[in-house]
Amino acid sequence: MADGTWATRSLPRSFLFALLCCVSPSLVAYDASVHQSLTFLAAKQVQRCLPPEAQPFTALEVRAIAASAADEVGGGALGRPFRWQYYDLIEREEGWLDLAVSTRLNGAFAADLERLARRPVRERALRVLGRVVGRIQLVTAPVRALPVFAPRFWRGNLTDRFEQYPVREAMLEARLAEFCGELEQPLPDLDSLLAQTAAETRSAVDAPLGGFPATWRAFWTPAETLGDFGSYGPAGNSFGRYVEFSCGKAPLHRCVLITDDPAYTAFADDRHLAAVRATARAMVFFAADQPPRASGAAP
Repeated sequence: MADGTWATRSLPRSFLFALLCCVSPSLVAYDASVHQSLTFLAAKQVQRCLPPEAQPFTALEVRAIAASAADEVGGGALGRPFRWQYYDLIEREEGWLDLAVSTRLNGAFAADLERLARRPVRERALRVLGRVVGRIQLVTAPVRALPVFAPRFWRGNLTDRFEQYPVREAMLEARLAEFCGELEQPLPDLDSLLAQTAAETRSAVDAPLGGFPATWRAFWTPAETLGDFGSYGPAGNSFGRYVEFSCGKAPLHRCVLITDDPAYTAFADDRHLAAVRATARAMVFFAADQPPRASGAAP
C-alpha cells in the first residue's frame, strides 16, 4: 500500500477486512492508561478552575468518563480492530462496509454527539461523553490528525511510537495552572473542538524540530492530496528513539536525536497538554448543555 493513499482506496476491501481482523487491539491507539491519565488531569483542571458550587461531576462520575474514554473509544476487545480512529479532513459518504470496518473517527464522533443531543439519562450520557473526549484526545497524536497510516504489516510495525510515549502528569499539572480562563470562553459545539484540536496538532507538526533545520514533518509528512493518508518522513516511525536523518539544505547535513531526547519530551508534553485542555473544555461544555444531576445526588 502506498503511504499517500487511504487504506480503503489502496487495498481491496476483502483484503483490508482480513488485515483488520488480525490486528492486536492494544496496538492501534493511545494506551488505555494514557486516556485515563489525560481524563483525570482534565477533571482536576475543572475542579481547580470552577467554584465549589459549580462542580459538575462527582468522583465516581469522573471515573466513569475516564473508563469510557479508555475502554469504549475503540469498541472494546472485539470492536477495536475495526475502528482505526483516524481524523478525516473531508466529508465522505459511508457505505455498508465502512460502517463495520472504518479508518475514520468522524462518523462515530458525530453519532455520539447526536446521542448527547437526545439528552439520555445521566449514566448513559457520561459514557458517551467518555467516548467523545477519548476521540478528542486521539487527534492530539499526529498520526491521527494528519493522518498517517501507522500499521506497516510488511515491516512488523503495528503502532505509532508517539502514542506510547509516557504522560508526565506532574509537569502537566504545573502548566495547567495558567489555563483556567479558557474554561470560561464560549465553545460553539464539540464538533468544532475536535476540528480545532486536530488543526493544532497539524500546526505542531509544521513547527521547528528543536534547534535543527527541520520540522516534525521529518516524522509525519501530510499527504499532498486533502483526505489521503500521509507518510512517515525521513526519521520514520522512531519517536522517542535514537535516530539520524538528512535535514537542512546541505545533502550531507544530518540531524541526530538521542533516545528520550529533550525535543521528544517537549513535543509530547505540548500534545498531552493540548489533550487535557481540550478534554476539560469538553467536560465543561457537556455540564452546561446537559440536564443537571438528579435531585438529591451527591455533589
